[in-house]
Amino acid sequence: MSRTRRNLFILLALASFASLSGCAGLIAYPLYVIKGDSVPANYDKLSGKRVAVICKSASAASGPNSPESLISQQFSQILQERVSKVEIVPVEEVADWIDRNNWNEIDCVEVGRGVNADAIVLLAVESFSLKDSPTLFKGRSTVTTKVYDIVQDGKVDYQANTFDFAYPENGGRHTTELSDAAFQRQFTKALSRHLAKDFFKYDKSEDYAQDATLIQ
Repeated sequence: MSRTRRNLFILLALASFASLSGCAGLIAYPLYVIKGDSVPANYDKLSGKRVAVICKSASAASGPNSPESLISQQFSQILQERVSKVEIVPVEEVADWIDRNNWNEIDCVEVGRGVNADAIVLLAVESFSLKDSPTLFKGRSTVTTKVYDIVQDGKVDYQANTFDFAYPENGGRHTTELSDAAFQRQFTKALSRHLAKDFFKYDKSEDYAQDATLIQ
């Protein structure tokens, strides 16, 4: 029996039982399981475009393991996997263009034109921390997301703010469980996915699965 036919059989059986018992609420849960609980994209115009991602903050940290670099890489990978027909400009290509042009103050529109992007996604990290105390890991960050439409003269086509994103959401992780670098990678991965969800449709059940995967 196919999954579709099996699901239909289950629903018909539950409907029959509910009509006899008056428990119509029993139908709600199986409907949720079968249909899911989809969340639409807040901004769905990246599909089919060449997109460059820039992550910047006031931090002096730099290099491949800096928060900005990790967020850029992880966010870009998620967009590549989840947004239909998007072309992500390699993070290294964006960084090389900025270095070659000696940009201290990043002009996103000029960067976009320089790497032949149709759009720039800017992730401006306003705060970033990994610990609530010397012995407890608890990642927190505030980020402003902007999309610059380079084709339309660099206008800001989307803006969103993520205030005090926390990971783990409840509690924290003791510093004896893992290293600073390992926790930073976990936290930036969780943060990157949270930011990327603005740009694709997803099912709420993915959040629970993602939390379980990250915390292992």
